[in-house]
Amino acid sequence: MSKNVETKIKKIVSEMEGRLGNDPGIPRNIKRSIQDASAYLLDASKDTDLRVSGAISILADVSNDVNMPMDSWSTIMQILSELEIVLKSLN
Repeated sequence: MSKNVETKIKKIVSEMEGRLGNDPGIPRNIKRSIQDASAYLLDASKDTDLRVSGAISILADVSNDVNMPMDSWSTIMQILSELEIVLKSLN
């Protein structure tokens, strides 16, 4: 696996935690899902494509939450797009 991919994953996790994890307007259940996605991405015991796919799945599910603030939804969509690019680069 490329060091570049790991660097990109760490950047995405940092962005998620920085922009979403500290936002007081995001409900706790959504923050928990964001933390779960971050932990999944950083779990080195799994293959990279499984980590990225798992995080995409978690974030896609939480993006449908009716309590999601619109600006947070936009951020999640941007992160999902970045994760899709990483996933495509692995194939």
